[in-house]
Amino acid sequence: MELGFAAGIAAIVLLGVLGQLLGHAARVPSIIVLLVLGLLAGPVLGWVDPDALLGDALFPLVSMAVGLLLFEESLKLDFSRLHGGARRPVLGLVTTGAVVTGICTTLLAQWVFDLPLSRAAVIGAILIVSGPTVVGPLLAVIRPKQPLESVLAFEGIFIDPIGATVALSMVHLALHSSGVGLGTTAVVGILTGLVAAAAYLAVVRFGRAPAATHVALGVAVALAAFAVAESVGEESGLWATTALGVALANQPWVRLEALHEFGSHVGMLLIGSLFIVLSARIDLDALVRYLPATLVLLAFLVLGVRPLAAGLATVRTVLSRRERAMVAWMAPRGIVAASTASVFALQFEDAGKPFPALVPIVFGVVLFTAIVYGSTGPLVARLLGVRATELEPIDDDGVPSSHASRRAE
Repeated sequence: MELGFAAGIAAIVLLGVLGQLLGHAARVPSIIVLLVLGLLAGPVLGWVDPDALLGDALFPLVSMAVGLLLFEESLKLDFSRLHGGARRPVLGLVTTGAVVTGICTTLLAQWVFDLPLSRAAVIGAILIVSGPTVVGPLLAVIRPKQPLESVLAFEGIFIDPIGATVALSMVHLALHSSGVGLGTTAVVGILTGLVAAAAYLAVVRFGRAPAATHVALGVAVALAAFAVAESVGEESGLWATTALGVALANQPWVRLEALHEFGSHVGMLLIGSLFIVLSARIDLDALVRYLPATLVLLAFLVLGVRPLAAGLATVRTVLSRRERAMVAWMAPRGIVAASTASVFALQFEDAGKPFPALVPIVFGVVLFTAIVYGSTGPLVARLLGVRATELEPIDDDGVPSSHASRRAE
């Protein structure tokens, strides 16, 4: 029985929050619970049909939601939060590691799924990301030593906007068959984001906006930046919200502690609702059809690509051989991979060039990497002897609380 508009929206929000609470209570990545709930509410029971519920508004609403999500993720890209020996391995993982992962995954996707190189590159770029929404809960269970814990946490924080930005570039190339307009798209988005950041800082600093309004103002400015960028140059909105978040995260003039509550409040509603909507749209037949090949890709990612990327990225760092091995066994994908795949699939459909394999493949990798690393991570950490003997308080991203306190000083 399909729910009406009001009941459908309420069900999406309720299931999104409930899924995260259940995941936290069960100490498993909430993305697994959200995927199951979304599949049950959508294709299995038929309660929620996002396409019928939202109609033509589905694509712009999902795009704006992903823009807000990237804004929230980019707010964490404060390079001052990296301390001591963690800095070099993290930089290696988000540069060398990202390049190796993207190239290898692209070639594997082209071979396993027999895709054109341009479309395989979209999958390769999306699967660069990791994500604090999955890594944070895993680190809370595994509790590795320092600086290993910080390395894994900050990789998840930094890699999401980087991977999403690369994926956005690959989508542009796949849809337009050339790089024409890509530079303009990026420049329009980045400039819009920087102008929006300047406007936000001016209002907060010179307009003396109360701290209680910073979150609402930040969301409003991010949505405005997205809309302005999209009106000037199509596909520029995600660039704008990412640039806005990075600029605000690294400016020295205004303290933004209140704005960081975005992730724990608005972000919780956004992630849960978005993932329920996206998983409710999954074609179960397509998911099953691509499952065998997706498992082949998964095996290569877990056993080959990640160890290679981690090994090259962490060579000659402070990490020991056992700690580097743990880094090689920790690369789950999260909500940014799933949401960007869904948005880009909608972009392909809107351009009259459907890419039906994109969502089933990425969602399959998201689900099974969460299962593989979630079920084996604590055991591998114990066998490698990299678990901490004294538990240090960590935040929702898996970052030690001492980093946050140093940042606030």
